[in-house]
Amino acid sequence: MQKRLFLAVMALLSVHLVNAQAEETSFSATGRGGTATSFVTDYQAIGINPANLGFDTDYGFAIGIGEMGYGAFSDALLRDDVRGILFSEDSITQEEQETLAREFLDAGITMNVDVMPVGFSIRLPKIGTFGFAVKGNMAYHTRFAGQAANIVWEGYDYSEYIDTVIYDGTTFYGVAYEPLSMGELFEDTEISLSINTEFNVAYGRKIAGKEDGVELFGGFGYKYILGLAYLDINSDEGVFTGRAALGLDLVDFDPDETPFQVSTNPYEPVGTGHGFDLGLSLKINDGLTFGIAMVDIGSITYTTNVLTIYDYTLDTIAFSGLTSTDPLELVSQLLGDEPIFSFSGDEDFSVALPTKLRMGGSVKFSDALQVGLDAVFPVNTVAGNLTTPVLGIGAQMRLLKVLKLSAGISAGGGYAYNIPAGIGVDFGLWEAGIASRDIVTWFGEESPTVSFAFGFLRFKI
Repeated sequence: MQKRLFLAVMALLSVHLVNAQAEETSFSATGRGGTATSFVTDYQAIGINPANLGFDTDYGFAIGIGEMGYGAFSDALLRDDVRGILFSEDSITQEEQETLAREFLDAGITMNVDVMPVGFSIRLPKIGTFGFAVKGNMAYHTRFAGQAANIVWEGYDYSEYIDTVIYDGTTFYGVAYEPLSMGELFEDTEISLSINTEFNVAYGRKIAGKEDGVELFGGFGYKYILGLAYLDINSDEGVFTGRAALGLDLVDFDPDETPFQVSTNPYEPVGTGHGFDLGLSLKINDGLTFGIAMVDIGSITYTTNVLTIYDYTLDTIAFSGLTSTDPLELVSQLLGDEPIFSFSGDEDFSVALPTKLRMGGSVKFSDALQVGLDAVFPVNTVAGNLTTPVLGIGAQMRLLKVLKLSAGISAGGGYAYNIPAGIGVDFGLWEAGIASRDIVTWFGEESPTVSFAFGFLRFKI
């Protein structure tokens, strides 16, 4: 079934393993506008603020299975387009597909997928709380600026740059008589992709203070990371650069012509790394909470399928143009048999993790109402990090003892101004919920955010 915009917006859902959503897989935090640093508890604090593992809750063990968060945003999206994704059964023509894809390439798109197959935490009296979680994440951002969108979509048929097309009996070539460099043609273009699997352990406990007074909590986390794909290309002030390490069998490599280790096993990582999270939280009279955390401190070293992408004068094009907007297929075509980019093999490179500084506070007015705000700042500009700071304010209300409603306002991180909302049920032993990052999608006309987060198998004992 084909639906309008399905090619571009929902492509990530076909990935077998799916960083930059501020709330990761926490469905309740998504509904609160991403406010999480002082809110989240138990295993949901892993990767956000490990100090909150030490909070004294009504349960000592918590486990979640199959929690997920997804988000996509583009200036090319309109409200009717999003409605078409979810409700329309109508197919679209090839011409409409090409027009749609060109709009996305030119306007740019940001996508994030976070999946937690399993996570759990256990509190040990007088010792603290330990947590463990397996997570998969994908972060993708692209914007083809300048003439880049025309070149990558039309290839040698882009008549405003290519002067003549030659066929040598086996291959078509487009020739430009007044060629420009990639830095000039792709000025302000950005392409980034990061796919990782993480194995997280964390610990948190109360450091000082007493209940119903002032309490200080601290925590730390460690993650072992398997890097499945990394790509970072950009052109700034006429300088075109990039590097990549691509697993998932995205590009064919000749072992005899490359200086690096080659792997064609789609499930073999192309890099490994280590990361650390540090956090502190302060509670005052069990009603006012402040939290601060630095997460994803560390790096990944890529040693397999390593490429350095460099600038060159684009005088001849054998590239026939993109035929897909699926992020993985797009990368595969750009670096495939007749690539638009020039690159050479390298031995290895290391890249910092997408480090973020989190700060937040919340006020608990009663057992039925809690309000908070969060600010998340990217510390570096590596692929997979937030493109801009994220600011959010949100509230959670409990009705009829078991019903949880959440809403908020958020902006930043490569996404537009959003009004998220969520709903969940909490029966004590079992909790479930679903949330959207932007309900404005259904009322506004421009730049909506397609997103959801859910968890239906969260248990607390």
